[in-house]
Amino acid sequence: MHQQLLPLSLLLLTLASSCASSPTTRGPSGLYARANVGYGQTLDGAFDPEGGSADGRYSAGFASGAAIGYDFNESWSVEADWTWRRGEVDSIGAGGALATGGDYASVAVTANMIYSFERRGPWRPYVGVGLGFIEEIDADLEPSGAEVSDSGAFAYQFLGGIGHKTSEVLEITLEGRYLGASGVELEGAGATFDAEYDHFGAMLGLRWLF
Repeated sequence: MHQQLLPLSLLLLTLASSCASSPTTRGPSGLYARANVGYGQTLDGAFDPEGGSADGRYSAGFASGAAIGYDFNESWSVEADWTWRRGEVDSIGAGGALATGGDYASVAVTANMIYSFERRGPWRPYVGVGLGFIEEIDADLEPSGAEVSDSGAFAYQFLGGIGHKTSEVLEITLEGRYLGASGVELEGAGATFDAEYDHFGAMLGLRWLF
């Protein structure tokens, strides 16, 4: 994960240093709201049936979400974030023994702490970390038609991006996100699976300052 974040951080710092200074980041009240849409990949990982082991392989899918937050100052912000993610199931188990299709989706709620680097011109590079839980995670397995799900699993995320302020109240953001979860136990149709859930994606957002 650190190897993925380092090139992004260097790129953001390079962009920041190439621009001139600009006005404040926060709005008059410090409050903000944002909406995000993106595309991402659920990483291949364990999808172990009770008493056995199996690997899941997945294809990329869409993601969307929203957040409300507060800018304490020019550097530090905190926000409550809700994000839905979905990926296609390619296969689960050797030769697709457990599934040859379907989808693997989640709804995650996290509290994010965000650090913004010094704004240069209209650009604001930032990084952040979040902690929360998976409100719901489920897998629809084909061709059996079985649905297995879990809720309440611990979740954590890392994010890094750059914002471009287009007016006093509106900023466009582009960021990369990694979400991980632990303790995922999917149940349904008389079966139980201990599964890994890791997702990496890119999100395009609009951030309104109040």
